[in-house]
Amino acid sequence: MVSAYRFGIDQAAADRLGLVAAAYDSVSRQFLAANASPIPRVALDLGCGPGFTTELLYEVVRPEKVIGIDASEAFIANARSRLPAGQFETLDVTELPLPGAPADVIYARLLLAHLADPEAVAQGWRTQLAPRGRLLIEDLDGVVNPVGPLLDYEDLSARIVRSGGGLMYAGAALAELGGMVQPVTVPGSLAARIYLFNVRHWLHSPGLPVTDAELRDVEQGLLRTVENRDSDSVSWMVRQLVLTA
Repeated sequence: MVSAYRFGIDQAAADRLGLVAAAYDSVSRQFLAANASPIPRVALDLGCGPGFTTELLYEVVRPEKVIGIDASEAFIANARSRLPAGQFETLDVTELPLPGAPADVIYARLLLAHLADPEAVAQGWRTQLAPRGRLLIEDLDGVVNPVGPLLDYEDLSARIVRSGGGLMYAGAALAELGGMVQPVTVPGSLAARIYLFNVRHWLHSPGLPVTDAELRDVEQGLLRTVENRDSDSVSWMVRQLVLTA
């Protein structure tokens, strides 16, 4: 079941995801190139958002058909504009069967954090694979932040994701399934810029387990970090999993 998504689906959220996509590009590109099933007929991108991951999947894997799936109609409209060659469906990714299944490749990046019971969901996705198909997952295992506003943001973010029924470190919850952890390391100023999108969204989101004062304090700290080009780096530690049918 999809938890309450806490990061917005407006244009600002799409812009934030563009920055995230650029930061993850080299790590995800290598992961897909090394592990996707050869010559796939159908590839699915689960939680495709505005289509950045679908575009990457299409470029690297070159399936005959690529299908992006997301619960947000706004994101799906954005994705269709980004990748006219793709097929896009507005659906809950936990509802089976998935469009296009059985699929040769199923990809999900930074999605399981927003779903209740990540392992059970991942096991369900495995049933949607074709013989010799592969489920490729990238999800957060942890974050290495310097002390200060970036670490303060991480604490707020984990609390807010948890309040929606999600688990921010879904990658760690999948450790028993194996995989390896890769760092995605970015300047602290860039991480702060990305985080600011979320903080400003939360300032207009009622019912969160944080106060406006907490959010304003973190916002001001992140603004200072954006301007500090010498700020320490942030490493998003990403678990990469390859599961078969």
